[in-house]
Amino acid sequence: MKKFKNLIFIILFLILEFYLLYDSKDVVNSFNKTLNICLYTLMPTMFLSILFSQVLINLQFEKYIPKFIINFFSYLFKINPKDVIIFMLSIISGYPNNAKMLNNNSNLNTIINFTNFVNPIFLICTVGAIYLKDIRIIILIFLSHILTNIIIGIILRNKYIYNKYTVNNNTNIDFFKVYYNSLKVVANSLVLIFSNILFFSVLISLLSNILPFNNIINSLLIGIVEFSNGIYLISNLNIDIFLKGLLIIIIITFGSFSVHMQMISINEKIKYTKYLLYRILSIFISIILYLIFYYLFY
Repeated sequence: MKKFKNLIFIILFLILEFYLLYDSKDVVNSFNKTLNICLYTLMPTMFLSILFSQVLINLQFEKYIPKFIINFFSYLFKINPKDVIIFMLSIISGYPNNAKMLNNNSNLNTIINFTNFVNPIFLICTVGAIYLKDIRIIILIFLSHILTNIIIGIILRNKYIYNKYTVNNNTNIDFFKVYYNSLKVVANSLVLIFSNILFFSVLISLLSNILPFNNIINSLLIGIVEFSNGIYLISNLNIDIFLKGLLIIIIITFGSFSVHMQMISINEKIKYTKYLLYRILSIFISIILYLIFYYLFY
């Protein structure tokens, strides 16, 4: 089975290399376009979000959250307080940082399925304010996105292996050491993430030339492959805001294969088949929630 899987990847990479030789101009243009998206939309948001989450973790952020909030989510998901913090920080920092925070966690393949949040700064500031110029629709998308993860967490609440939680009472924390160590983590993470996205730009270039569907379907499929390019294409489509929002909620809920590869690269213990099935289930839940919120509040 593994030999067959490797053969598929060999064929894929050979196709991409021949395509690069055949249409290098289009590949370079796609690469440059993706590089601009990385530098001017993803870099500021991902840099800050990953940095904030790392600093908060190392400054023992959980000690300052009211206990009733921690206890509520701990009871709701049947997880220990430390994992509640990971859930909360995942909302702030977005994927694939959740995979990094869950490194060596015995419940990785349960918690990973309901901590899949898009970077909120990217979604609200970049997609909402710059791309769509409609914050209201983005708020509805983000609420649908959060509730989808909560519902998945409730579905999985009996799958958790409960481990005793011990509080780290270390008060001798050097902020500057935490800050510089966090910067190192951010730098390593961004190199891996953006290298992965830029590789996928070659695949996107190929797909843009061979997909036989209309612009709407093509943009959605490209978003399933690499979400930042897909969302950018969708925001420029000449369609109504409802349909744009629907396509965007599908993409950010699924996360894209590019993000999936980033997460697996960061944390090799992720069971991908299970993870993929819960991404598909999450799409159906998020669509239902989006439809309800749109017709009630937009």
